[in-house]
Amino acid sequence: MPVQESRWKRFGRLFLRALPLMGLAGAALWLWLSGRDLSVGTVLSYTPKLPLLAALFLLLLYGLKSISLMLPVLLLDTACGVLFPLPAAILVATLGTAITLTIPYFIGRGAGPDMTKKLQQKHERLRELREMRSRNELFLAFLIRIIGILPCDVVSLYLGNTRMPFGKYLLGGVLGFLPDIVTAAVVGMKADDRSSPWFWGAIAVNLLVAGGSTLFYAWYRKRHASGKAPGAESAIPREE
Repeated sequence: MPVQESRWKRFGRLFLRALPLMGLAGAALWLWLSGRDLSVGTVLSYTPKLPLLAALFLLLLYGLKSISLMLPVLLLDTACGVLFPLPAAILVATLGTAITLTIPYFIGRGAGPDMTKKLQQKHERLRELREMRSRNELFLAFLIRIIGILPCDVVSLYLGNTRMPFGKYLLGGVLGFLPDIVTAAVVGMKADDRSSPWFWGAIAVNLLVAGGSTLFYAWYRKRHASGKAPGAESAIPREE
């Protein structure tokens, strides 16, 4: 009897852990079956009028984005700019980005060690992260997000599976996405006035940041290029 009770307790814990993902998956399925084209207008049409409920709804959508490719994160950032004053829009979008980064990280962290190998086979650029990570994990988490050379969720799964410390991962990731967050919020705020210098200035600054980050990454790789053969790097240890 105690053994059976223990099994039920384990099942209950697993069910409670999976419940948020099940809810998000259900919402993704509903959104897909509804057949509506995804746009800022679509998001706004579902968003509650009360600011607090609107913020909670958008945070739910950020969580949904983390397990679905259907919702571009910049679309949600722009919706924040339409709905809220700029400081509040940046705050909501930053919290949403943190949620988007957190869910796949812990999915990867809970997966088996084979995930790293499979991800590296599918995305060869992940191999470049090995040597960079050994120098500065916070800087790596920031750089890989700001240059955007790999899909967001792939990086999150990989860094979670290889046990990057969550604090460094989250802080670096949020800071790396901050230029996009601010730009999208400003664009959303000035969507009805595209002649505004704020609108085009935000886009120009974002393009400069993106271009500068890409050039810096190329310089960084060249400066720290290793003479080792591709198979010579040691694997990232997994913390148990």
